[in-house]
Amino acid sequence: MIQAFFISEEKCRAISAWIKQLCYMSSDKRDLRIDLLRGVALVMMIVAHIEVMSLFNILTWERFGLTTGAEGFVILSGFMLGVINRKRLRKEALLTVSYSLYCRAFKIYVVNVVIILSILLMTKMSFIKTFEVTHFTDRFAEYSFTLYPVLEQIKESWFNMVLYLQIGPHQSQILGLYFYLLLATPISLYLLMSRRVGWLLLSSLFFYVTYYFSKIRLTSAEFEFAFPFLAWQLIYILGMTIGWYKDELLSLARTQAGFWCLSIIVLFTLVMMFIAQNHTNPFMPSWAMLHVINTKHFNWIYHNLAEKNALGPLRVINDFFLLITCYLVLTYFWVPINKLFGWFLITLGQHSLYVFIVHVYVVLLVNQIVEFGLWHQAWLLNTLIHISALLMLWLLAKYNIGRRFIPN
Repeated sequence: MIQAFFISEEKCRAISAWIKQLCYMSSDKRDLRIDLLRGVALVMMIVAHIEVMSLFNILTWERFGLTTGAEGFVILSGFMLGVINRKRLRKEALLTVSYSLYCRAFKIYVVNVVIILSILLMTKMSFIKTFEVTHFTDRFAEYSFTLYPVLEQIKESWFNMVLYLQIGPHQSQILGLYFYLLLATPISLYLLMSRRVGWLLLSSLFFYVTYYFSKIRLTSAEFEFAFPFLAWQLIYILGMTIGWYKDELLSLARTQAGFWCLSIIVLFTLVMMFIAQNHTNPFMPSWAMLHVINTKHFNWIYHNLAEKNALGPLRVINDFFLLITCYLVLTYFWVPINKLFGWFLITLGQHSLYVFIVHVYVVLLVNQIVEFGLWHQAWLLNTLIHISALLMLWLLAKYNIGRRFIPN
């Protein structure tokens, strides 16, 4: 019996050592897990913007939960700003940090304006098809409405529309949201630095609840229709707060209470993943979905608790719990995941702004060759289209094509 005990103990040690070999270890100062997650969020957004139905849609279209790449992109942006600026504020004044944030906001604003004007210029070239970047199409209703004015207007009206980001491709709208979020970031950093995190979170929650019940749009910018500022600032602020207290939260996670909290988070994520498999998305083939939850019940949950644009409360919880679960999975199984996908996703994640800017023009390029539409299920052809577009963006990012004038 004693011999059997020592043999089993030895096996446990061997298993433990084997598991440790799979865990995340990096000498790089960057957290490559965050870069990989940003790469995943970018892939989800790019696939969604190249509107053809492929195997990528089957894998990424709200299949991990009632979440999209856009939420992940905003949360991770806030998270990284929290991590980085806590370190910076130990050495630099808030005024210095705020200045650098405003410079970045101005850069984002200029990029947004350049995208708007460049697409506007292309509409004057009859040999370029610009419909998909100048219109938003409801694929289910087959109804499109223009994102650029079609009537002749005085120059001042055009100038104001561009100046206030009231027109432009829907594929780049989130840049407008990010511009306004950066403008408000110094206030958040001041509250975090002065240990008034309670006031910060309560204020953010108040703005979120205000939008949830009133649907007030804070600005006149075009992004407010898809990413209303008062709603989306919540996940950005929560992400920033988590990034600010990253070390403390990691220490808490190693305690017994932290273990049970993480267990609940993972369980909730799995439940939401199961619910998402019952999605009533009309473009998804029936064989790719579960049909356990009644259609009426799922639609009620989706439209009342997990609505995308207004960020329903269930969606907000799902967003954070899914990211935490993915972070845990990457921590414990980093080696195989990195070998399989790291070469591609980390490159995208480390060049996220660059890739996002360029993807607008890749969408335009793809549309010159392929008509967009989600009803036509040419799985092989459409999957090749998505693979080609993603590889093109990866190559451009890897070899820094155009990096002299395209920011990152």
